[in-house]
Amino acid sequence: MTAFMSSVEIPDSLFGGTAGVANPTAPGEASGPGAGTATVDLKELSRLLGLSMVSVSRALNNRPGVSASTRQRVLEAAREHRYTPNSAARQLKARPSMVAGLFFAPYYGPSRDINPNALNLIERLRGTLGTRGVDLKVFYYQNDADLRAQALEVDVGIFYGHFAESSFAVAHERGVPAVLFDKRSPFADQVSVLVDAGQSCSQAVQYLAALGHQRIGLMTGPAEELYFREYAEAFPAALGEFNLEERRDWMFTLPAAACNQEGAREALLPLLRRTVAGERPSAMVFASDWLAIGGRRAALDAGLSLPADFSLVGHDNLPVTAELDPPLTTFDVHIGRVVQTLTQLAVLLGSRGGGDTASGSRSGSREVMIPPDFVKRSSCACLRPPPKARVPGAKA
Repeated sequence: MTAFMSSVEIPDSLFGGTAGVANPTAPGEASGPGAGTATVDLKELSRLLGLSMVSVSRALNNRPGVSASTRQRVLEAAREHRYTPNSAARQLKARPSMVAGLFFAPYYGPSRDINPNALNLIERLRGTLGTRGVDLKVFYYQNDADLRAQALEVDVGIFYGHFAESSFAVAHERGVPAVLFDKRSPFADQVSVLVDAGQSCSQAVQYLAALGHQRIGLMTGPAEELYFREYAEAFPAALGEFNLEERRDWMFTLPAAACNQEGAREALLPLLRRTVAGERPSAMVFASDWLAIGGRRAALDAGLSLPADFSLVGHDNLPVTAELDPPLTTFDVHIGRVVQTLTQLAVLLGSRGGGDTASGSRSGSREVMIPPDFVKRSSCACLRPPPKARVPGAKA
């Protein structure tokens, strides 16, 4: 199911019922069946069960947010291990009403620099979640073993960056529902927020073809990433619509280590240095502004004039792109809209809990699609000749 969103309203059907929920409340304490002779506290019981402390506390207190089977499993474990509340449970009252964990796996530049669009999204997400009483903890992803421990510290996860499905399985197994940005998941307790990358690529090619460009190239990132793969898959069909040649040497799929400004510059520079104009593209579609800025540097290093010799289209609408010379034509994904959507979904999922994870059930991923808007600036030259001037009095 794919919902095309022009606002942050989440369709009720995405959750199998009404999307409106009350503001989440902090879990309270429970007096376990073995009070006075306990051998485990809340933290240890959570560790034994492989669930977050909040999920265990909800089950013990018969609160919403966990499935009946999970609640039964927690109660049985509490009796078996003679659970009793302690300071860890009392500390939960002082916590924010919800803790969201942002699991972040960025592409780094040579100096460990990160796409500024990603950093901007994270900071805005932190602020927006804060207005809903949700604390955001950012975890820079290293491996699934670390993720398994980190998932116990949060009520809901947000995945942003390059992850494999095994990472989503970790959150699912831990009973932590999650929102995935530009990723798909087979798990029923995970929702995807997607940018329509294929449509962006097609629209960029259509625009360049309308301007008269017949030699168009493409630069994307790792093919295993859904977003980049959709760009690459849409490109040949977009060229074919205008009977344009598909040159494989004008199409770049950068590996993870080179998916940055410098990697784009180094990959593109040899091509743009070709002395025969027909052997290099007159325009290039870039799957991100970060790559486009690297492509711009390559064109200038090759002695080309922008946009007369080389036109560029990016994606993301980074603030800096409007200040470039010439300003970059790009796509605006409306970070504010993305942040609001991620926030609303995180609060909804975190309030409902992870559901029944014991069965490991999988279902078709639930998706919210955000269509970007095309931002035309002056980085693309029109190659079509101007219309002939009409002579006064001449017959049409």
